[in-house]
Amino acid sequence: MAREVPQVYLIHGSDEVKVHNERARLTSELLPREHRAENLTEIEPPLNRPLSLRQIAADLMSELATPSFFPEIRRVVVVEQLADLLGSPGEDLEPGSRTETRKTRKKPASANDFVAPFCRFLEHDLPQTNSILILSIVEEPEKRRRIRTNSPLYQTIQSLGRVVQFNQPVAIFQFLDAFSNRDLATALRLLANLLREDDGPASVFRMLVRQVRFLIQAKLLEHSGGSKSEAEQFAAKYFPPEKGLNLTLEHSFPAEKACRAASRWSLAELNALLLRLERLTKVIYPSINDAYVPDVEVEIERLVLETCNSAARTSARL
Repeated sequence: MAREVPQVYLIHGSDEVKVHNERARLTSELLPREHRAENLTEIEPPLNRPLSLRQIAADLMSELATPSFFPEIRRVVVVEQLADLLGSPGEDLEPGSRTETRKTRKKPASANDFVAPFCRFLEHDLPQTNSILILSIVEEPEKRRRIRTNSPLYQTIQSLGRVVQFNQPVAIFQFLDAFSNRDLATALRLLANLLREDDGPASVFRMLVRQVRFLIQAKLLEHSGGSKSEAEQFAAKYFPPEKGLNLTLEHSFPAEKACRAASRWSLAELNALLLRLERLTKVIYPSINDAYVPDVEVEIERLVLETCNSAARTSARL
């Protein structure tokens, strides 16, 4: 007997890489590549700002209700960063709605005006189709953007479909702080446990690359002119526009920590470290044709030992 496929999936968590990888894996499993041009719709938020049902509900339900040209092929709709599932959402009121009290003014629609009909659509209308909805959300705990498990939309999805969660362990952020501050003893203590986890070496490698990139950007901002406006102009001109690649797009708390830690490194050290991490890529992701690959855990430990030296303190000069 064939396993019944859920029609609603929610993939969420603070581990951005695993969330994106699971979304790609699930899309490939549900929809053959040759049918994606006609049957795959991806709705992404503009400028890293979460979408809301207020903006997309009508189009989303229309996409899900549209039958596939081939009955045996499902339609798949992927939505990223749906704000209605996140905690601490903005009120998104129309201009003047906070102070306007005249009865003649029409009351702006609230988020609940869109959530309840969408939940009814998922419960009663979606089962009449062969469409599948995949919701993908990268949580940002430092911005209080977490999944609200007590929300009606989450509870509807949980009852109808499948929820998959991927969270970055707190230890990885503690390790990155210790590494950035060149606290060798703490970094090594945390690293040992992180490397033993599933996907441990690859996860540590990815986060180290990200952190070194941010430390380099912090050094560059430090020498860009000094004022906040000059730093913002410099970042807009030279840094990538994607979150996760641009320090200025991160929450102020981790960004400020990176700027403080950057004073413990020279720009030459950081550039050399980034090149070393680039060479380490072949150890993390070896080729099938490689006759020999060094032990990945040993290589990462060696990198930390040789670069994160608590006795080494460099000036902030270039």
